[in-house]
Amino acid sequence: MKRNDMKERLNLKISTFRKNSEKLILIFLICLFVVLSPSHVQAQTHFKLDAETLILTAQRYFSIELGLSPEELQDVKLATHVKSHEVADITWVCLKEEHLLLALSEIDKIVHGGWVVATGRNPGQKQRVGDMRTPEGIFQIESIEDARHWGFYEDSVTKERIGYGPYFIRLKTGWKGIGIHGTDEDHLHEIGKNASHGCIRMANDNLLEVVKMAKIGQKIVILPKLSQ
Repeated sequence: MKRNDMKERLNLKISTFRKNSEKLILIFLICLFVVLSPSHVQAQTHFKLDAETLILTAQRYFSIELGLSPEELQDVKLATHVKSHEVADITWVCLKEEHLLLALSEIDKIVHGGWVVATGRNPGQKQRVGDMRTPEGIFQIESIEDARHWGFYEDSVTKERIGYGPYFIRLKTGWKGIGIHGTDEDHLHEIGKNASHGCIRMANDNLLEVVKMAKIGQKIVILPKLSQ
């Protein structure tokens, strides 16, 4: 009887172990499904402009800022990928009121990408250090820096800690510390708003796309908005 009791207890333990293992596997698979599901992927990339909006915005820029005629605007096209020899010709355009960053070629009228971004918490031209305004004008990319180990900076108003994301694209604006950088998950809701200290802030997955096309010396145009 004792041997049978021991056997039953052993079988019970094995059965319990199997059930617990099955539960853990099920939980793991559910978590994996959530992470890889289309809705989650969309949540990570919804700050990228769709093709139609991107082309229309680029055409408005070419028309208003460069004076292209309606006939010339028909030549504006969207690139499927960036060729190595095209990188040097890329101009970055940031529209503060629209909270957009565009990558385009003013020479070939090719549009390489567009993303929703956060700009300075306060509107208008930058006047002094700490005024939380994004400077307006024509500038250049000064450096592309690995920011993965920079940690966090403190929001001077909310006192919240905000991440820089994987890279910091430093801009030569005449002001110290102005650039294009990423953020953290807790502050993705600020993308598309007046929220930064003066930098152009964007989602990290979008920033990685930008870094692939960014090069020191490229022109960046920062406008208050597209004038009517």
